[in-house]
Amino acid sequence: MAIILVLSFVGIFDHDLWTADEPRVAEIGREFFDEGVSLAVPQLNGEVFMEKPPLYFWCVALSYKIFGGPSASAARIPSVLFGFGTLIFTYLLARKMYDRKTAGWSCMVLALSAEFFYIHHKSLVDTSLVFFVTGTVYWLYLALTAEVGEKGGYYTLCYIFATGAFFAKGFIGLAFPVLLFVCLILWRRNWLEIKRARLWIGFLIVGSCISLWFWFLWKEGSWEYISTFLIHNNFQRIIPGVGSEYSGGHVKPFYYYLFKFWRAFAPWSILVPAVFFYACRKGFQDKNRLFLVLWFCTGLLMLSLAGTKRTIYIVPLIPAISILTGSWLNDVESGLINGRFARVSQWLILCGCGVLVLALAGVVFKLALYKTAPFVLLWPVVTIGYVFAFRSFVKNRVIKLCGLPVTISLIYVMSVLVFVPYINKANSFRPFCGKLGEILAAKESTLYAFQPEETTRAVVPFYTGRKLLSVNDLNDVKSLPRDNNVLMLVLDKHKDMRNYNSLKTLFPDVILSEVVGKRRNFKLLSN
Repeated sequence: MAIILVLSFVGIFDHDLWTADEPRVAEIGREFFDEGVSLAVPQLNGEVFMEKPPLYFWCVALSYKIFGGPSASAARIPSVLFGFGTLIFTYLLARKMYDRKTAGWSCMVLALSAEFFYIHHKSLVDTSLVFFVTGTVYWLYLALTAEVGEKGGYYTLCYIFATGAFFAKGFIGLAFPVLLFVCLILWRRNWLEIKRARLWIGFLIVGSCISLWFWFLWKEGSWEYISTFLIHNNFQRIIPGVGSEYSGGHVKPFYYYLFKFWRAFAPWSILVPAVFFYACRKGFQDKNRLFLVLWFCTGLLMLSLAGTKRTIYIVPLIPAISILTGSWLNDVESGLINGRFARVSQWLILCGCGVLVLALAGVVFKLALYKTAPFVLLWPVVTIGYVFAFRSFVKNRVIKLCGLPVTISLIYVMSVLVFVPYINKANSFRPFCGKLGEILAAKESTLYAFQPEETTRAVVPFYTGRKLLSVNDLNDVKSLPRDNNVLMLVLDKHKDMRNYNSLKTLFPDVILSEVVGKRRNFKLLSN
């Protein structure tokens, strides 16, 4: 528990907002405090944002209220809490299925998987989705395994959490548990369970909450808001063939996750072949193993068929594979699995972690970060921890719960404390926005932006408190007032400086020029 707490909070309070999703989420949460903004309709830079339901943005706004105002740290607190809640549900589910030791392994595997660790240290909507999907699946499992008289209460809790999954990220939140339930019924041919589930209660709870939100959307913006959410941001993303019409990007081929999963579940992905080999050899008479495999495989197939794909979308499935891996590791540690395949898999993950330790050291020396206090203090501890974990494996022929997970935890902590401050110097928008804010405070002028990207429309209002007026066409730029109070913000992501070259005759004076990151070149122009 102490390790998980340290992992949850390390790297939360020590850097600014980074692109691409964090600025958007943080600013949408902040704009709920603007006068006249409806809680039902998220806004970004004063414009309606119907890509996601508002639940996570509400949580960010509440965090601002509790922790004294908008800040990058406050924007990340909900992700930390959702991540911790996901770990609790994973622990409870693994303990219910197996035992306390397996639950401990499962929790550590999940907490130390690369993509789960990454998203729960960022202000991202997906953290709430993972929490509610895992909670829904937990109550679904209890409902399926409970006595007939107790099923109703568990199914009701399942429907409540499913409602939260929808308000986290839309209909995809409902798709994970619904698909799992349908496949379990079809596999077991337990048709009576459909009646016991009292689906009408689910339709009442989920349907009434969604309908109420849609009613508020219709009241605020008529059918336009609802159609934008339903058609553009849900159906065109999910339904195969329709995703090609979606203009938000992330359209990937069917096999995308076959490659990205290994990075998302690293370093434990090395063990996945052995875990599934053991599961298939033992067969699916074990209902717990069947439940977890169907959760993972049906969700993976659904995501692969969807029109748009990102590595982050796969995280709601990682609790399932974490429990399977935790069960395998516990059986290995207990001596129930002792084959050559198992020993080779353990050797591979140990050697992989050793290579990671050496690679991190190489990067540290390449970037001249070896004099930083976190590296000086933690590098010997990480090295000694890895040596002891390796010696323990050589002696006992098994990976111990108190060995490798602790070493991987130290690697994560050292990486965050050493690299995050360095990356923040390059990726932070705060220095540029600070200078921009000073100029805006000195000049009583309107701030325009030429074809601003989503990140620009988020960071400028967040750090300066001034909204941008977007201008997307050069003819519209020419029609702007010809006085000295017009400021035009321009962003070029490439070296060709296309946007700046288009405007430099109309706005010859460059008041501010700054590069953020490797490719964002901001210029503030005046006529």
